[in-house]
Order: sequence, then structure tokens, then C-alpha cells
Amino acid sequence: MQTQTVSQSRYVDTHHNQDKVLKESLSLFKGGTLDFLDEDLAGEVTDILSPEITETTTKKAYADNALKLSTNMGVHTESEVHISEDDMMRFCSYNIDLSRTHKMPFTTVIITTQKPGTTSYTNPSTTFAPKMINLKERDADKILFEIDKKIKAGERLNINELQLIYLPLYGSESGKTTAELLDTAIKLAPLLAKDDAVKQRKLQDLIILLTSTFVSDEELSKILEANMIRMEDNRAVRVLGNLARKQREIEIAINMLRDGDDAPKISRITGLSIERINELQAEMLAGQAV
Repeated sequence: MQTQTVSQSRYVDTHHNQDKVLKESLSLFKGGTLDFLDEDLAGEVTDILSPEITETTTKKAYADNALKLSTNMGVHTESEVHISEDDMMRFCSYNIDLSRTHKMPFTTVIITTQKPGTTSYTNPSTTFAPKMINLKERDADKILFEIDKKIKAGERLNINELQLIYLPLYGSESGKTTAELLDTAIKLAPLLAKDDAVKQRKLQDLIILLTSTFVSDEELSKILEANMIRMEDNRAVRVLGNLARKQREIEIAINMLRDGDDAPKISRITGLSIERINELQAEMLAGQAV
């Protein structure tokens, strides 16, 4: 059983990191596949679709990710740790609205790191059973064994880049910790992208961004030092971490507005400008803010 300590690092906001990493990964390595999630998801990713949803709700909402495959099938992904029946109802409505918006059938995939409390939603007229991917049920040791065999045989590594990015969150029959798997994944990135230094760096950036919130600051610092990586130079953390932090500030501001707090108080707590808070309030009144 692995022990995880969630990092409170000042560099990374834990909120939305998983869906941000998946979206950025697919943008960087467009043309790749989602085989690492499920072998039934055939076809290459051809487009990153708008996740905005407005059809069956009075307010705008956003799914985590919406992707188009070359088979003309849509894939809607959600990253969630604790999955409730309310979550399932929400994901079901997202699936229906995305299908209507983009004029194609959608498969919903939920990525989690814990055994889900519920795996489907059913009422007399609807059954919604998304694909559930519990990363902890996957064995990192098996993958690392196959990689080691290929390296020793001098063979080309053909592991899916997304699989390497998510590898530190897999389970480990031998008891490897998340920190140990993070260190291993960072070291494997240059071997996976031997002739492309930029791709090597991008892989390492995304591995760190995704996993850094699951290890302690002390563990993370040791790993980065051992691999001669400076967190402040990490492009993915700098760009996506900032985006996630801004989104979290907006969510806090909206909740405070709903509770009746005034703009100056919200500004002090979130760091948002009073002008931006007033804009959010106007959007709420117009029924546009989540």
C-alpha cells in the first residue's frame, strides 16, 4: 500500500491539475491515442473540442476535457477522486450536452485514484455507465519490467507518452511509493524521446505538474535536485499551475458573491481586482457564471 502526502507547494495549485495535464498532453502530442486509458478507445486524437455546456442547464458549465477521435467518436474525460451520485448525474448531463453540441456520440471516461463509491447512474428512463479508470488498480511494476527488458535488449521504447505521464499515480505490487515512481518517470522521459530535447522537457514538465501534488515538498525537492531540475524553470507548472490558480480564485469569488460578501473583501482574499469581481457578479446575474 502506497502512502501519499499531498504537497502544499507554493508552486502548484492542486485544483484541476489532472484535467489540465491531460488537455496539455494531448495538445502537445496530437495524433496520439487514448489506448493507455482503454483499449476500446480506438483512433487517434484529431481535435480538442470545446468543453463548454449550455444546453440542459440555465448556466454555463464546463466538462474537464472533450476530445474528438479519428473514428468520429467523442471522448469526455473527468478527473475525480471522490465520486458521488450527484457527480454521476452531472457527468451524465455533460455527456448528453456534448453529444448535442458537437453532433457525435460521446464516451465518458472518469479517471480516479481511489475505488469509486458509485460507478453508474440509473433512473427509470436512463442508464449512464461511464468507463471507470482507477489508476491505483494498474501495476507500475509490470510496465517498468517491460521497459527495462527493452532497454537491456537495445529495443526502441514505444510506451504511450500519456502512460509515462500518469505512471507515478499507478499502484505498485512491490510497494514503490509515488515519489519513487515520479523519479523513475522523470528519468525515463529522455529515453522515450531520445532525439527530441524539447519533447523530453515537455514530458518531464507534465509528469512533475501532475504528480507533485501527491508527494511532500521535501520528497519533490530531493527528486528535482537529483535530476538537476529547478521547479521555477518548469514551463508546465508556470503556465498551467497559474491557470489552475486563477480558476480557483474565480470559483472562490463566485461562492463568496453567492454568500453576499462585498467586492473589497473578496478582492482581499482572492487577489482578484474589484473590476474583475464586478464582472463576475454581472455574469452571475445574467446566469452565465457557474
